Amino acid sequence: MLGFLAFLLSLAVYLMVKVCVSKLVGKIMSGKELLKIVLATNIAESSITIDDVVYVIDCGKAKETSYDALNKLACLLPSWISKASAHQRRGRAGRVQPGVCYRLYPKVIHDAMPQFQLPEILRTPLQELCLTIKSLQLGAVASFLAKSLQPPDPLSVKNAIELLKTIGALDDLEELTYLGRHLCTLPLDPNIGKMLLIGSVFQCLDPALTIAAALAYRNPFVLPIDRKEEADAVKRSFAGDSCSDHIALLKAFEAWKEAKRSGRERSFCWENFLSPMTLKMMDDMRNQFFDLLSDIGFVSKTRGVKAYNHYGKDLEMVSAVLCAGLYPNVIQCKRRGKRTAFYTKDVGKVDIHPSSVNAGVQQFPLPYLVYSEKVKTASIYVRDSTNISDYALLLFGGSLSPSNTGEGIEMLAGYLHFSAPKRIIELIQC
Repeated sequence: MLGFLAFLLSLAVYLMVKVCVSKLVGKIMSGKELLKIVLATNIAESSITIDDVVYVIDCGKAKETSYDALNKLACLLPSWISKASAHQRRGRAGRVQPGVCYRLYPKVIHDAMPQFQLPEILRTPLQELCLTIKSLQLGAVASFLAKSLQPPDPLSVKNAIELLKTIGALDDLEELTYLGRHLCTLPLDPNIGKMLLIGSVFQCLDPALTIAAALAYRNPFVLPIDRKEEADAVKRSFAGDSCSDHIALLKAFEAWKEAKRSGRERSFCWENFLSPMTLKMMDDMRNQFFDLLSDIGFVSKTRGVKAYNHYGKDLEMVSAVLCAGLYPNVIQCKRRGKRTAFYTKDVGKVDIHPSSVNAGVQQFPLPYLVYSEKVKTASIYVRDSTNISDYALLLFGGSLSPSNTGEGIEMLAGYLHFSAPKRIIELIQC
């Protein structure tokens, strides 16, 4: 019993998140007299190697992102792995000595597994691919993709084309617009690319670079399970009264830069539940994005970012640029008694993700939210949202059309309706 207690007292637990795996593997796996228990996701199939693993316990499942073409959303749900993945997992045991793999599923399940994981073209949105096809002048997108070795769902192709038309990258004949030609030169999701272009045009480039880097890479906030309430409070303090996850990460990044200049980077990240590796990557990506904008003539590298940031501290302008980039990801906030319900065009009612600063907000000052993505897990959640005004949506969103009733104007095929005096409507449509 005393020996067992001594073992417990000497137990060390390491959290190997993706950004620090390479640094920790060597530290954790040194010490030949230690018993090592590694709990890993499918990252352990190939991305990390631990030579002296003897036993592997394989549950046969992994959380995999797929694309629901019908509801136009990403799904992150547990699913059975492929036989190739099962083989990789088995291969983690016995690399330098005899090993054993225990599979927690019957042979009939293994035999029914697909040979390989679905190719990416069948499980992700296709906007970037469609833009590339148009830029290479390969003809109609749908007919070209139909010739693929494993053609994607025609509905997925249709959704991608519709989105590119909605954001102004393609015209009604599916030809590239001026905006579309610029987006083709940016190796980014078209919405993120549009945010950068609009940010540079409207002298709000610095915030656009930061937010685009976070959206293209990952959110810098970390949420320890045992300190979740503290982490949520810190994130809300960065957001202030903006009702915006994007403003929160923007303010956190700016504060990190200031702490870095004064030599307090490490303590700042620890106290504010931020990943220093993610912030550094975002900083590098900002520079890369600025170089890309310089290459296509939107900015001058010699003048620097500050020359295109006259309105960078104006949070209303930042929200407007966000609206331009995230459109048509728009939520209507509707009061239902003492609570607010949230509705999108494609799937109807959604929930705000618990990690958002807007989770639990009873009443918003403005009637709409724009969001980065919606994901289906236990429920349909929207991540990283920002509260925006009618005017931001009207001026920086998509095309407007007269209402069927002859009163007011509409967006997104009637999903959004705006009423105003005729002179105001005419002014907005100009």
